Amino acid sequence: MILNKISAVITQEQESQVIKLIKEARSVLDFLVSLTSIVRIRLAKLSRGRVDFVDTSLVEAKTNPTYVPGYFTLEEFIENVELKDSLHHIRAELESLDERIDDTILLVEAEAYRKSRLFYKSVKAAGKAGEEDAERIAKALAYHYKKLGNPKKSNDDDNDNGDANDNGQEQ
Repeated sequence: MILNKISAVITQEQESQVIKLIKEARSVLDFLVSLTSIVRIRLAKLSRGRVDFVDTSLVEAKTNPTYVPGYFTLEEFIENVELKDSLHHIRAELESLDERIDDTILLVEAEAYRKSRLFYKSVKAAGKAGEEDAERIAKALAYHYKKLGNPKKSNDDDNDNGDANDNGQEQ
């Protein structure tokens, strides 16, 4: 039996719940913006090396508010820095979740693909034995290899014996 590296189910209710939570987060963070690429290019960027500059500036501005220019308030400055920090914490959590979702998708897709190739090999064998439905299925599946070309060989390809080349032939 083939080792299944992941076995999970997301019910429609769970999927809906996650999407609802994401939408709730968007509504809670209703101030988030979408910038055009031109605006992104033109904005001054706060690099990692300049974070201390901002933090030190804030500390000094709190200590010496008389030097804060008249065209912005100390409260706005504090608010911007605190918002920056909060958004970085939120983004770190989202990035961690996003990476785990990406890795899980990659693993699940690899397993589905491996099983598809094994099914294809089984159908081809049944077709060679004279099973009409199997011949039809094998031809339909072989079409996808002709259409897409030969996929790059993965490490799993050596283990599953379900390979096919771009002509739908075993390798």
